[in-house]
Amino acid sequence: MEALYARFDERVGICSDSRSLASGQIFFALKGERFDGHSFALQALQQGASAVVVEDLPEDLDPTDARVFHVPSVLQTLQELARHHRRHWGKRIIGLTGSNGKTTVKELFAAVLSQKFNLHATKGNFNNHLGVPFTLLQLQSAHELAVVEMGANHQGEIDALSHMAEPNLGYITNFGRAHLEGFGGIEGVIKGKTELYRYLQGTGGEILINPDDPLQVAHAGSTAWTFRAELHTWMEDDGFVHIRNGAHSVKSHLSGSYQGTNLKAAWTLGEHFGLAPEAICAGIASYVPTNNRGELRSTERNLVFLDAYNANPSSMEASFRYATTSHMDRPHHYIAGDLFELGAYSEEEHQRMVDLFVAEGAENVWLIGEAFEKTKHPSTFRSFQTTDEALAALHEARLTNCYVWVKGSRGMALERLLPAL
Repeated sequence: MEALYARFDERVGICSDSRSLASGQIFFALKGERFDGHSFALQALQQGASAVVVEDLPEDLDPTDARVFHVPSVLQTLQELARHHRRHWGKRIIGLTGSNGKTTVKELFAAVLSQKFNLHATKGNFNNHLGVPFTLLQLQSAHELAVVEMGANHQGEIDALSHMAEPNLGYITNFGRAHLEGFGGIEGVIKGKTELYRYLQGTGGEILINPDDPLQVAHAGSTAWTFRAELHTWMEDDGFVHIRNGAHSVKSHLSGSYQGTNLKAAWTLGEHFGLAPEAICAGIASYVPTNNRGELRSTERNLVFLDAYNANPSSMEASFRYATTSHMDRPHHYIAGDLFELGAYSEEEHQRMVDLFVAEGAENVWLIGEAFEKTKHPSTFRSFQTTDEALAALHEARLTNCYVWVKGSRGMALERLLPAL
């Protein structure tokens, strides 16, 4: 590992795609379902890679070349190098996981803490067994603090990512009905996510919890610290959430009352790291959600709450309940896309969502996807197998002056409906 790390340059980092490789980077010949980086190892060296890491030795590579590292597992070596670099960097890392809202909270944390620190945070949703090592290997000596998002779809994954990132402080957004197929039900979700708590408890790290979440209180232990009790959040008629602490308040760009918890976490963390209220307010105000993550968009004809980046039963329920009470001056339309990674729970969870729509008296409901199409739903609900079918119908409907709620899993690509709204 020391020999490989000697070839690591934090200014350029690493690469696993020879098409974007920069001179001086270490090239990791990762394998996927549709690609094999080993085919490009020699090309990487010719393009100026400082080293190539392979587990199969291609015929065109010279095994005596000091730049060639022949290892049992490229992925494991990548992860070990990431941990090695994290230890060499040696500063504080905030670990973040949860069923819903991880990326929004990560961006809020980064927006607030960057008011004081040279901070590095997970880019996009690079939060899995590949994304976390890439995130860690982007740490540079100038960075003073880091926020690392950790995602999981099965038990044991958060534990592995924690041992790689070695966070000093951790926060779990919530426990919801997400990735039920991999976790084996909600109890499996709780057990898997709280692996972060157990890591921090074993290493003397700090834990931030939401005091209103009994599961967090029960699993985090007596040394965990909670949101500031003085914090108050509320939502104005424009749909955006505000937060106040004494004489200081700020309007966020987040829509939905459930975002209040995320704002309280960000404010509390900012105070914990010594930020003044003015700096915390500036950080919160600076964060504008993008990439279809709970965005409230005004189109030429409608007001659209677009939450099409991802979804699970818990996040869809929370988002829908918010939508039913929002912008009551306009006719409401609800568009729900299939929820993925539910396995044997899929039929039950999709039917439960439809039953919720009915129980809340929702009208003008459109269901998109094979799973929703199979549910027992009122004849007044419209059902479509694909997003393209729904798009064509929306063009014909030409909704005007409506509040349109759009929510579904990433694979449904519901943002493609926006041009018809």
